[in-house]
Amino acid sequence: MENDSDGRTTRQKILDSAIRLFAEKGYTETSVRELAAAAGIKEASVYNHFPSKNIILEEILEEYSQFTNTVLNKDKLTAIKKNPSAEGILSSMTLVFPEGKERYYLKMLYVILQEQHRNPVVKKFVAEHYILANEMVVRNMIEDLKELGILRKDTDPDFWVKVHSSLLYAFAGRHMLGIGDNAQDYSGMDMPEILRNLYDMLLKTHGA
Repeated sequence: MENDSDGRTTRQKILDSAIRLFAEKGYTETSVRELAAAAGIKEASVYNHFPSKNIILEEILEEYSQFTNTVLNKDKLTAIKKNPSAEGILSSMTLVFPEGKERYYLKMLYVILQEQHRNPVVKKFVAEHYILANEMVVRNMIEDLKELGILRKDTDPDFWVKVHSSLLYAFAGRHMLGIGDNAQDYSGMDMPEILRNLYDMLLKTHGA
């Protein structure tokens, strides 16, 4: 495998260039020729490593799905039992990814938001990884809150998972379109603010 002076393989250089260009220009608008130029290689060399641009995107998404993970801290949930709050619930959820990957994560999130409605590869990824992973975290959180006696036993996790997903989609759509930043409703809130309102509503309507 070819290595350059900083130890990266040609394959990794292509992926790094793809992430940057997809985030800056969009997946559809980025050509393989531009990817090759950004990586400092010939266009034919790109095809030696990846049969198509879509395969490049699939590999990037696969890597992204492996290192992004929302962790639910049950100890923090237990700690708020005496004084349940939306802020306490929110603080129990942490997005974890390897050190130094922050910029990569943000760039990939932007690519996903741009492409999820026009690229079947990204749409499939969002459905199978991103949405399902978030739904599982919310479902587990609600079951834990029920077990701790913070929520009533009849609380339906499926209902709240659907509400959470719809808000997540609305937030993603706002950012993808670049609108709504000054709106006086949910479309103008940031994600933590949206979730605080959601969890506050959850506690008020289904608190034990």
